Amino acid sequence: MSETGPRRRRRPQNPVQEPETPHRIVVDSDLDEPDWLVSAGDVSGAASRRARSMKTDRTEKKDKPEQAPAAKDRAAVRVRKPEPEGEAGEILLTGGAGARSARAGQTRAGTGSVGSTAKKSTAPAKKKSTTTKKKSPKKGGGKQLRGALLRLLAAAVVITLCVVGAAGGARLVQIKQTLDQGDGVFYPNLFVNDIPLEGKTLDEAAASVTQQVASLIASWRITLRTQDGRSWDITGEDLRMQYDVADQLDQLWAIGHTGSSADRYEQVKALMEEPVMRYTTLTYDMSMVNQILTQIKSEVDRAAVSATRVYDDSVFPPYTYTDDVPGQELDITGLNERICAMVDQLESGVVDLTPTTVQAPVTRAQLEGQIVKLSTYETKIATSSTEGRFENIRIGTEKFDRLTIKSGESVSFNKVTGKRTTANGFQVALELAYGQYVEGVGGGICQVSSTLYNAVINAGLEVTKRTQHSRPSSYVPLGLDATVSDDRLDFVFKNTTSADIYIESKYYNKGKTYYCQFTIYGRPDPNGYTYKLESQVRETLAIPEPTYEKDTNAQYVVYTDDEPYLKSKGEEGYVVDVYLVTMDSKGLEVSRELKYTDTYKAAAPVYYVGVTVRETPAPYTGTD
Repeated sequence: MSETGPRRRRRPQNPVQEPETPHRIVVDSDLDEPDWLVSAGDVSGAASRRARSMKTDRTEKKDKPEQAPAAKDRAAVRVRKPEPEGEAGEILLTGGAGARSARAGQTRAGTGSVGSTAKKSTAPAKKKSTTTKKKSPKKGGGKQLRGALLRLLAAAVVITLCVVGAAGGARLVQIKQTLDQGDGVFYPNLFVNDIPLEGKTLDEAAASVTQQVASLIASWRITLRTQDGRSWDITGEDLRMQYDVADQLDQLWAIGHTGSSADRYEQVKALMEEPVMRYTTLTYDMSMVNQILTQIKSEVDRAAVSATRVYDDSVFPPYTYTDDVPGQELDITGLNERICAMVDQLESGVVDLTPTTVQAPVTRAQLEGQIVKLSTYETKIATSSTEGRFENIRIGTEKFDRLTIKSGESVSFNKVTGKRTTANGFQVALELAYGQYVEGVGGGICQVSSTLYNAVINAGLEVTKRTQHSRPSSYVPLGLDATVSDDRLDFVFKNTTSADIYIESKYYNKGKTYYCQFTIYGRPDPNGYTYKLESQVRETLAIPEPTYEKDTNAQYVVYTDDEPYLKSKGEEGYVVDVYLVTMDSKGLEVSRELKYTDTYKAAAPVYYVGVTVRETPAPYTGTD
């Protein structure tokens, strides 16, 4: 439908002609044989077939004379020229007796006249001389019989022609009445958009359909709505909606209005059997929808915001995180298809816009997952430890707290803790040196190094230097210790991951028991593996014979003959195999690798003995 209104195809117009006065031919009593005369133009249907048949008979009997009819058998023939647009002409027959009709059936078709031969054959015969011999009664009776038979035969022919003519005339009347229903209007059972067109002119039908589709377009509306309450309307005007009304009307108008009368009649009859329903074609411009959707998308879409890691030394590992903010994106491709489907059905309604959630490229969980707890290991400090030993363990533990180690860097235990001197805060405590427990500044520091060693192994880091104790330690299992000293023994490990690692250490107490604890954070193992050390005693070494030390200070034993004082009890020695056990994320063992074998020598008991010889008293002589 254009801005100037629906396009209508003009109804085909044929020149209107007033029907001519039918030609009338009267066969008078002086005419022997009439011809069938028809108006100029085509004769259709049964009339044309009959005319062709009579022409053939006339050719065969061209010169054969016939008996003239009686005067009372005169006939009148009225022939109407065919109607415009090829409608079948009307033939009216009026006549007398059957003899005239019989002779009429033998005349030629066309506009001929009565021939002279026919006049001679119908003239009265001359009377014969009175001297002529009279006809015998028998012979005269035969002539009368033949005449009667001829008259009967002619009457039968006339009756037949009347019946055929009546039937043909009835059909012509039916065709005319049927076609008259569509005179300037649509025939019944024609519909456009379910609107019946029967009895409407082309202009009236166009007005009805145009009003309908205009109303549909005006009332059509799609509302696009977001969850936050925003909305946008799409109307038929936005899409430049148009209906092609004229095309369907022209096609339906052609039914019963084009072709010959017979064709038109058959078309109208077919409508009685099955209605014809057409629907106007909707056209629209989806480019406008694309523009609207693009605008909505720009307002609805929201970019995702990635989480960030912020350095914060108030926590450890020294980072806090900002939350990631998911974005959203409107799929206008799928939305376009849905709107097209609604437009095709001219379906109004509300379409809720549900954008697709877009995850941020970097989420907080991802950042937090890059620094996780790799291991925690703690040892219990013996309650029998001296005050100096407690203090040394505390100082050594706190030296490693909040230590960050870059990827590829190595850590020396001795460098981190510094020299164990009183100037550095360390105190005198019992320590193991050369297989013997002696007092020294920094005694107890080996419990710190052994605890850290196990945390490093469990974190999957590489140990580059480690030395076992000469004698088993009470705070870790056999083979899981690492001894250190200022001048010669160090514990060194390396950050072999591709990210920083962070060490958190604690010296704390639960009730009356104190603990040394190390926790290591860093990038998780790529395979999700965890690690630990396990030791197995391969051999136990027997305790050697006791050894004796002189108590030169007479602290425990004074005299040589006094009972020795046990300085240290003997201990068995061990040969220990140490394995690195790898476990999967479910804690199931993946592998077991022999890392090293430690040997702890057996220790003999040590006793103090006196160094002073007790004087033997003089024998008593009985004198003062």
